[in-house]
Amino acid sequence: MTTGLPSWISPVKSKRFSNEPPVPRLAETEQYMIQCSNCHRPFDPQAGGKSVASISGSISGDEFIESYFFCHHCQLYTVEIYHDRFLGEESVSVHGPIAKAEGDAKVQLINQCSRPWDKKCRCESHLTYFDGNLD
Repeated sequence: MTTGLPSWISPVKSKRFSNEPPVPRLAETEQYMIQCSNCHRPFDPQAGGKSVASISGSISGDEFIESYFFCHHCQLYTVEIYHDRFLGEESVSVHGPIAKAEGDAKVQLINQCSRPWDKKCRCESHLTYFDGNLD
Protein backbone atom coordinates (compact mmCIF):
# COMPACT_ATOMS: atom_id res chain seq x y z
CA MET A 1 0.00 0.00 0.00
CA THR A 2 1.34 3.43 -0.92
CA THR A 3 0.66 6.14 1.66
CA GLY A 4 2.84 9.00 0.42
CA LEU A 5 4.61 9.10 3.78
CA PRO A 6 8.37 8.97 4.31
CA SER A 7 9.88 5.49 4.20
CA TRP A 8 10.75 5.56 7.91
CA ILE A 9 7.04 5.64 8.85
CA SER A 10 5.55 2.17 8.54
CA PRO A 11 1.76 1.84 8.26
CA VAL A 12 0.31 -0.56 10.81
CA LYS A 13 -3.35 -1.54 10.83
CA SER A 14 -5.09 -0.36 13.95
CA LYS A 15 -6.61 -3.18 16.00
CA ARG A 16 -9.35 -0.99 17.43
CA PHE A 17 -10.90 -0.50 13.99
CA SER A 18 -10.46 -4.06 12.70
CA ASN A 19 -14.17 -5.00 13.02
CA GLU A 20 -15.48 -1.79 11.46
CA PRO A 21 -16.06 -1.19 7.74
CA PRO A 22 -13.33 0.79 5.98
CA VAL A 23 -13.58 4.56 6.12
CA PRO A 24 -11.96 6.91 3.63
CA ARG A 25 -9.67 8.78 6.04
CA LEU A 26 -6.23 7.22 6.40
CA ALA A 27 -5.78 8.66 9.90
CA GLU A 28 -8.81 6.72 11.15
CA THR A 29 -7.87 3.38 9.63
CA GLU A 30 -4.14 3.19 10.25
CA GLN A 31 -1.63 4.21 12.80
CA TYR A 32 2.04 4.65 12.13
CA MET A 33 5.04 3.25 13.88
CA ILE A 34 7.68 5.94 13.98
CA GLN A 35 11.15 4.83 12.97
CA CYS A 36 14.53 6.33 13.77
CA SER A 37 15.31 8.88 11.07
CA ASN A 38 18.91 7.64 11.01
CA CYS A 39 18.94 3.82 11.30
CA HIS A 40 15.21 3.27 10.57
CA ARG A 41 14.70 0.99 13.57
CA PRO A 42 11.07 1.21 14.71
CA PHE A 43 10.14 2.85 18.00
CA ASP A 44 7.79 -0.01 18.86
CA PRO A 45 5.52 1.10 21.75
CA GLN A 46 5.09 -2.53 22.87
CA ALA A 47 8.89 -2.78 23.23
CA GLY A 48 9.19 0.45 25.22
CA GLY A 49 9.83 2.67 22.18
CA LYS A 50 7.69 5.63 23.19
CA SER A 51 8.30 9.34 22.98
CA VAL A 52 10.52 10.75 25.70
CA ALA A 53 8.88 14.19 25.58
CA SER A 54 5.97 15.85 23.85
CA ILE A 55 4.67 19.43 23.77
CA SER A 56 1.56 21.03 22.30
CA GLY A 57 1.05 24.64 21.24
CA SER A 58 -1.52 26.70 19.35
CA ILE A 59 -0.24 29.04 16.62
CA SER A 60 -2.69 31.05 14.48
CA GLY A 61 -5.50 28.67 15.46
CA ASP A 62 -3.54 25.57 14.42
CA GLU A 63 -2.38 23.01 16.97
CA PHE A 64 1.16 21.66 16.81
CA ILE A 65 2.24 18.62 18.82
CA GLU A 66 5.94 17.81 18.71
CA SER A 67 7.05 14.45 20.11
CA TYR A 68 10.69 13.49 20.64
CA PHE A 69 11.88 9.89 20.24
CA PHE A 70 15.39 8.83 21.27
CA CYS A 71 17.20 6.00 19.51
CA HIS A 72 19.45 4.18 21.98
CA HIS A 73 21.25 2.50 19.09
CA CYS A 74 22.24 5.72 17.25
CA GLN A 75 22.15 8.12 20.21
CA LEU A 76 20.08 10.52 18.06
CA TYR A 77 16.58 11.98 18.25
CA THR A 78 13.71 11.82 15.78
CA VAL A 79 10.84 14.33 16.07
CA GLU A 80 7.27 13.66 14.98
CA ILE A 81 5.27 16.83 14.32
CA TYR A 82 1.48 16.61 14.25
CA HIS A 83 -0.16 19.70 12.72
CA ASP A 84 -3.92 20.06 13.17
CA ARG A 85 -4.95 22.88 10.84
CA PHE A 86 -7.90 25.00 11.98
CA LEU A 87 -9.16 25.31 8.40
CA GLY A 88 -7.86 22.14 6.82
CA GLU A 89 -6.60 18.60 7.10
CA GLU A 90 -4.19 17.46 9.75
CA SER A 91 -0.72 16.25 8.81
CA VAL A 92 2.15 14.36 10.37
CA SER A 93 5.80 14.88 9.50
CA VAL A 94 8.98 13.35 10.86
CA HIS A 95 12.22 15.29 11.25
CA GLY A 96 15.74 14.25 12.10
CA PRO A 97 18.15 12.96 12.91
CA ILE A 98 18.75 15.49 15.65
CA ALA A 99 21.99 15.47 17.62
CA LYS A 100 21.76 14.19 21.18
CA ALA A 101 22.86 17.51 22.74
CA GLU A 102 20.25 19.51 20.82
CA GLY A 103 17.51 16.93 21.51
CA ASP A 104 18.46 16.72 25.20
CA ALA A 105 18.12 20.52 25.49
CA LYS A 106 14.63 20.45 23.89
CA VAL A 107 13.51 17.53 26.07
CA GLN A 108 14.79 19.32 29.19
CA LEU A 109 12.91 22.48 28.18
CA ILE A 110 9.69 20.51 27.61
CA ASN A 111 10.07 18.69 30.93
CA GLN A 112 10.17 22.01 32.80
CA CYS A 113 6.46 22.50 32.01
CA SER A 114 3.92 20.82 34.28
CA ARG A 115 1.35 20.74 31.41
CA PRO A 116 3.22 20.17 28.14
CA TRP A 117 0.07 18.64 26.57
CA ASP A 118 -1.90 21.89 27.13
CA LYS A 119 -1.83 23.94 23.92
CA LYS A 120 -3.09 26.95 25.88
CA CYS A 121 -0.28 26.89 28.47
CA ARG A 122 1.81 30.07 28.39
CA CYS A 123 4.59 29.10 30.78
CA GLU A 124 8.18 30.10 30.08
CA SER A 125 8.91 26.65 28.59
CA HIS A 126 6.06 26.89 26.07
CA LEU A 127 6.94 30.46 25.11
CA THR A 128 10.62 29.62 24.67
CA TYR A 129 9.97 26.37 22.78
CA PHE A 130 7.57 28.04 20.31
CA ASP A 131 9.66 31.25 20.07
CA GLY A 132 6.83 33.34 21.56
CA ASN A 133 4.54 32.57 18.58
CA LEU A 134 1.63 31.16 20.57
CA ASP A 135 -1.97 32.42 20.25
